[in-house]
Parts: sequence; C-alpha cells; structure tokens
Amino acid sequence: MNGRAGFTMIEILIATMILSLGLMTLMVSLTNCAAMMTLSKEYQDAQYVFSLGELKYPIVESTDVEEELPVEPVNGSELLETADRKTQEMLEAYTFERTVDEKELESNEVDDNLYVVRTKVSWGPGEDQQEELVRYVRQLKGESDKKK
Repeated sequence: MNGRAGFTMIEILIATMILSLGLMTLMVSLTNCAAMMTLSKEYQDAQYVFSLGELKYPIVESTDVEEELPVEPVNGSELLETADRKTQEMLEAYTFERTVDEKELESNEVDDNLYVVRTKVSWGPGEDQQEELVRYVRQLKGESDKKK
C-alpha cells in the first residue's frame, strides 16, 4: 500500500456493475408492471362495455331465440348516449356482439329448445383481443309448438 486512503479502480468498477445490474432489474420490473396495468385497464373497460351491451340488448324470454337475441357488432360508443368526450373515446376502441349458434339436430334427436348464446367484446388493433361469455338460453314454446 502506498499510504493513500480510498478505493481502487477495480473496487469502483465492481460497485458500478452491481449497481447497474440492480437498476436494470428494477427497470424490467417497472416495464412489466406498466404492461400488466395496461392489460388490466383494457380488461376492466371491456367488462364495462359488456355491461353496457347487456343493458341495451338484454337477453329476454323469447319464442324465436335465433331471430331476437343476436346483435350485430356495435361500436362501444353507441352503447352509451350520454357520456363525456374522454369516455366516448375510450368506448370507441371496443365492439359488442352477440350470436346464437345454429342448431343441428340428428334425425333421432328431440329438440330441447336450448340454444348457445355467445356474447363477445373485442378490442385492440385488428380486434385481436376479446372476452367472450357463453350461455345457454331456453326458447319458449310458441302457440304452434304447444299444439303438437
């Protein structure tokens, strides 16, 4: 030792590398956290659009499920007439849609009047993200069915 107090260059380099590794790990964690918050916000907004669509187009008892329940794709901003500009802009990114699967009965199968109803909210570029709820709905018997 030459009698001077202090750190050597190697000690400073090692301390800097340890500090930079810690900061890099922290930055990656913050980036992942921000991405997760964005996904969570989009999912929450999709649930809001889903609720608005269910309020505007409720599933009601029907004698013709295939005709009365489907909803063509509707822009989310059309589901809420009175909203501020920021909410309208948020809703424009989402699409609400409801479909009823066609029934295919075998020749020996009895019709149980159950239909598969799919309600979907989609968003994102090319609407590649979506949330879908699948339900069974029983069709009411019409007058002509009751006579059989």
